[in-house]
Amino acid sequence: MVPLSAPPSSYTAAVERYLTGAGIAKSSARIYRISLTTWGWMLAGEPAPTGPARRGAKPAAVPIAAIDHPALPELRAELAAAQADEMDADTVNRELSIARKAIGWWQRQGWIKSDPTIGIERRPAPPDRTKALAENQVAALWRLHVGLSDDAL
Repeated sequence: MVPLSAPPSSYTAAVERYLTGAGIAKSSARIYRISLTTWGWMLAGEPAPTGPARRGAKPAAVPIAAIDHPALPELRAELAAAQADEMDADTVNRELSIARKAIGWWQRQGWIKSDPTIGIERRPAPPDRTKALAENQVAALWRLHVGLSDDAL
């Protein structure tokens, strides 16, 4: 396969080219960048920053070709499991989806061949424990005497 364009020299450059070349909306690009930066740290074989530090984290300096390293899937699975323990299922699933979209785009460009997310499964979302109000509870809310602005809401 001949690359459609010259491969970027680094993972960070590949992320930026993906965000600008794949039609990612500017409103989504910030979240995609944070997620893909996390994956970049895992490509480097290091745990990614967690919590609020993730937002301003600088990506690890790794070549885009690191994605094709044969040992990556096993290492990536271990690091992903550790990372997943610190995040909720929705975040883990969103980040896995973002990574898979970027990897697919990079593969279509001819920059990489493998997919290090193979074998990583989406986490089950926790059950919804919220309950609808009973009919008598709704009726009680309507009978409350509150200000006009609250009534309007």
